[in-house]
Amino acid sequence: MKLFGFNKKKENDKFRITEPDRLWVEDNFMWLIKVFEYPYLESEQILLTESYFPKTLKANKVMIENIIEDLCYLLQIQESKVTFEFINDIRDSYGVPYEIEGNPFETDFETIDENYKIIIANNLQKHPKRLIYSLVYEFIRIKLTDNKLQFDTGDDTDLFIYLAGIYFGFGVLLSQGLKDMGRVDDGFGETKWNYISDMPYEIMAFGLATYSKLVEQDSPKWKDNLPSELKRQFEKALTYLDENPSQLYDKKELEANKLFRTANDQYKKNDFEGAISNLQKILFITKDDIMKVDVYNNLGYYNLRLKNYEQSVQYFKNSVQIEPNYGYSNDNLGYAYIQLGNLEEGKVWLNKAIETKNSDMAYTYRNLALYHQAKGEFDLAENFFKKAFDSVNYPVDLLEYHYADFLFQKEETNEGLKYLEMAVKKGEPEAIKKLNEIKEN
Repeated sequence: MKLFGFNKKKENDKFRITEPDRLWVEDNFMWLIKVFEYPYLESEQILLTESYFPKTLKANKVMIENIIEDLCYLLQIQESKVTFEFINDIRDSYGVPYEIEGNPFETDFETIDENYKIIIANNLQKHPKRLIYSLVYEFIRIKLTDNKLQFDTGDDTDLFIYLAGIYFGFGVLLSQGLKDMGRVDDGFGETKWNYISDMPYEIMAFGLATYSKLVEQDSPKWKDNLPSELKRQFEKALTYLDENPSQLYDKKELEANKLFRTANDQYKKNDFEGAISNLQKILFITKDDIMKVDVYNNLGYYNLRLKNYEQSVQYFKNSVQIEPNYGYSNDNLGYAYIQLGNLEEGKVWLNKAIETKNSDMAYTYRNLALYHQAKGEFDLAENFFKKAFDSVNYPVDLLEYHYADFLFQKEETNEGLKYLEMAVKKGEPEAIKKLNEIKEN
């Protein structure tokens, strides 16, 4: 159903939005928040710069493989799950004049056994920026699909993808691709194109303003990268929200979100006790079950790192009680039981983690390696350690540390020291302590 019906206004008029339109934006933002939580307070909209697209922009030529690698990293999608294929159409026929109005086929994707194949119009390679904008759009769809979300609502689906793109931080890039007009005459034939998105500027502006309020930024730097008309609408939308506050900004949930991010920062600095303290505060604030799932999981994980395994078990159980299919909590619970010596119970939870299909398999393989190591099945342990290293998309905590311990157990001391030093370089306190003990002896 189409909702968008804005009142025409003069340039100096205040920002105006119909009540159904506003509710559509806020309801969909709330749905995204329930699934993915509140965005980071320090979040910024992603720009087409080397800091966000290092592989893409540091290369001499824009290549599809590099764009995919950068987008997989930004959206935390396993790169191995994404392939692509170019197809030809009339735009690839030399000397054939054509004119395109509206939205021609440029990209799409299909799901094959939980992997994704992106279909790309070959001609798009001649327009690198538009290629990037189009792939951003497809990756937003892939992100939603990868999280098993049903987002196809008919006529509003494309509009929702833009809104989800704003939530994930791609609003500026998507806004730069809302319109594209061009003409080429090579002496043999003239080609013209005129693409205009169905997303109205007012809705895009209101979505961006809503995002800014969620991350508590009233004058973000990235607004200068918006198309000029959209930037004006965005600034008016911010003023409108100041005068008409949204119930979306639940102060308690925003505070819980801030504490969660603070705890995450403390964890990165190995301040596990400080992180635990802030997470415990959240449980007295939030009413959001999704937030509680993550809080209990992280409480369990930080206690794992302090070797408080029995305490961590209870936290992980609280997490899976709320959401039984949360792969990370199942996986962590398996690890905790293995560390406690309850190997078969640990194996049960690792199998459950695999069944959820939403855990990081590098961690699961690491944990299965520890299971077989504890049983003295060294060949199987070696095989699973290898699988863990082969499956790494992002650094895996304690992988090198545990593998070093495994090598020490096999009396392969020199190789073990090499992996232990890798863990030390990652700043893992467990590895630092172990290496110091070795040096002292």
